[in-house]
Order: sequence, then C-alpha cells, then structure tokens
Amino acid sequence: MRPLLVPSEACGPPVPVLPKVGGRLDSLTGLRWWAALLVFGEHIAALKLGTRVGEEERGPADEVLYFLFGTGTIGVSCFFILSGFVLTWTYRPDGDTVRRFWQRRFAKIYPVYLVSTVLAFVLFSGMGQVPGAVNVVLHLTLLQSWVPEQSLYFGLNPVTWSLSCEAFFYLMLPVLFLWLRRAGVRTLYAVVVGAVALSFVLPYTLGALVELPRPGEEMIPTGPVGGPFAYWFTYVFPGFRLLEFGAGVAAALLVRRQAWRGPSVAWSLAACLAGWLVNALLLPPRLQHEAGTFLPFVLLISSLAVADLRGGWSPLRGRRMRFLGEISYCLYVFQLLLLAVVAVTLRPALAAAGVIGDREAALPDWLVGPAALGCLMFCSLVAWAAYRWVEVPMMRRLRPQFARPGTTGRAAAAAGAETGAPAEAQQPVSARTRA
Repeated sequence: MRPLLVPSEACGPPVPVLPKVGGRLDSLTGLRWWAALLVFGEHIAALKLGTRVGEEERGPADEVLYFLFGTGTIGVSCFFILSGFVLTWTYRPDGDTVRRFWQRRFAKIYPVYLVSTVLAFVLFSGMGQVPGAVNVVLHLTLLQSWVPEQSLYFGLNPVTWSLSCEAFFYLMLPVLFLWLRRAGVRTLYAVVVGAVALSFVLPYTLGALVELPRPGEEMIPTGPVGGPFAYWFTYVFPGFRLLEFGAGVAAALLVRRQAWRGPSVAWSLAACLAGWLVNALLLPPRLQHEAGTFLPFVLLISSLAVADLRGGWSPLRGRRMRFLGEISYCLYVFQLLLLAVVAVTLRPALAAAGVIGDREAALPDWLVGPAALGCLMFCSLVAWAAYRWVEVPMMRRLRPQFARPGTTGRAAAAAGAETGAPAEAQQPVSARTRA
C-alpha cells in the first residue's frame, strides 16, 4: 500500500502519511507503568518511613528515596503527553463521531474514578472529616482542578486532579485535531518547541504575577513554587497542562505523516535520564513539575512509537511490560488511598511486633526499601483487581458498540484501537477488548 501524500507546507513538497493509523504501539503501554511508578515513588518518599514521625530531617534511606523520586510528579507530565499522542494516533474524525469518542473516554476512565472517589469519601467520613457538598460535586463532575484551592482540587482522592485535566483534554481533542491535522510539518514542530518554551516561561510570568485574594488552607506548602496561585497555575490548572497534551498531539501527527525526525530510543532514554537529573539537581521547584523532562518525554514517546512501527529495538514492548502498563491507570488512581492506609497501620504493626520501639519510630534503614517494595506490590495487586473487575467489565458495558449496521470497518477498527487515560495510561493502540 502506497502512503498518502499531503502538503508539508502551503507550497512545500508532499509529506507521506502513515496508512496504518491505529496500529499497535505496545512500547507506549509499557511506558505507562514507569510513569505511574514515578508518581508512586514520589508518594512513598513523602511517607518518610525511615524518619521518626514529626522530624524534619530525613533518615539516610529516605534521602535515597527522595533523590530518586522527589520530583516524581514528572510522571504526570509523561501521562499528559502520552494522552495527546495516543488519542491522536487512533483518532479518525472521518470515520467516527465526537460523541462516540467522548463515550469511549467516559467508559474508560469514569467507572474506576467513581469507585476511587466513593472510597475516598468513605475513608474521610470514617475519620470524622465528611467532605462538603461543593467538594463532592466538583469531584463527581471532574471540575475540581478549575478551582485554585487545595482543599477542593486535592479534597477527596488527591491524585485525581489530573483526571479533571484529562476530561478537559478530551473536550479539546476534536478542536486541536481539526486545527493541526492540516498544519505543515514545520508548524507541528513549532507547536512542540513552543509548548516546551512556554513551560519554562509562563511559571515566571502569569504564575508569578498573580496572587489569590484569599488563599485557602494548604495541604502541600506552595512557598517554594511562588505561592498558592503559582502552584495551582503551573501544576493543576488544565489550561496550563494543555501544553503537554498539545505537544503530544503534534508529535503524533508527525509520526502519522512519517515526518518525525528525532533520536533513537536509546538516545531518547539518555535524554530522559539527563532531563531527570537536571530537573532534580538544577531547576528551581517552580519548573520541576514538567519543564526539565518535557522535551525528553516527547522524544522518547515518539521514538518508541517509531520503533514499534518499524520493528526496532525497544525495552518496553514485552508481555510483562504490557501487563503492567494495562493496570497502571488503576495503580495511579488507587495508590495514594492505599498508602494512606499503610501510613496509619504500618508503624503500629511493626511496633506491636517489636521491630521498632514505638508507634512513631523510624523504620530501620535496611527495612525501608523492602517496605516500599511491599507497598508497591500491594498497590499493584489492588490495581490488577480493579482492572480485572471494574475497568474492563465497565468498558465493555458502557462504550459504544463498534460493529453496527452502517459502521465502516475502518471506523470500527479505529474505535476498537483507541485507548488511554492518565492518566492515560491506557493501552494505546490495541484493538483488543481490554483496551
């Protein structure tokens, strides 16, 4: 099959468009697990298991975890870029409808999200802290990230603020796709570069110039990033995080056209490692959520996609990595609630067993690593159960039927292939039922 040719610029030479849109990109499924692991590591490091409760200075084992995962929120940035890339890769407005696209997105993310929200409500209520009606309504409608107050956007299950962003991305994808699908190659590259540049510039302009008239109570200190508004604007605000999603859209269109020119998987992995080091050691807190690893993640995602299409080398394509990637959405959604239970029960249990001196004592350094690994295994087991008994069954029940009279085979294949959610974190390109 010869590739379709489209103009690269208004008067430029034709650019080949990849005919196999929606083909499997298993490496991106595996990448989802590592993005979720970064976020999990940031949360497990925040527990400070190797430090006595109430002490500010971290113990040696906690220092190691903090060095590795202290900027683990970059995993969310990876998810947002993945979301834009994956959804664009499988999106076919010529053979599907916007309503059906939104219905599939709802079927993919909302059932698991709803279960986690109800569980969070029960946990808070059991501790005598019943969430208010406004908080509950904002979460049920996925609007919490639009309100610059921590008690609301972190009010129930804190990690699900990113799903509020995702809901906005889903609304915007048809618009972004129609705008960028006819853009030239240089324009698409400019979108990627411009988005990366704005991630460095905006935190020092609007994010630094605006103050909230009545900042609410802080669950996470915002001083290092410039205050409550700057923290919300550069980390939680869906409009700002649209930069990452939009860059993923542009990169996917370049790959679809066979116009992507970037480093190999190996060099992209090296760029991500360098970006992580720069992010952790050199950048100020205001830029650590996304700026330092933004471009490296775009390079890695695109190079993995190209490697999958061409049969090139990839360390993330194996069956085990695909399985871990498939459960990563549930791991992401439930991890913090599960770690909250661990934080309440682990030290008392170890104190009762005589492993530590009292219920607030630090864990021995030798035990911190195994305890963190045990928490990861526990959270992964729960994630697998939620994937198996909530995510997959509800997707089958709620998503639109593909093979209906009048539905073209091409549209049905595209609909079956579409996946993702960070959170995306969904199997990006498989047409199997569990996608």
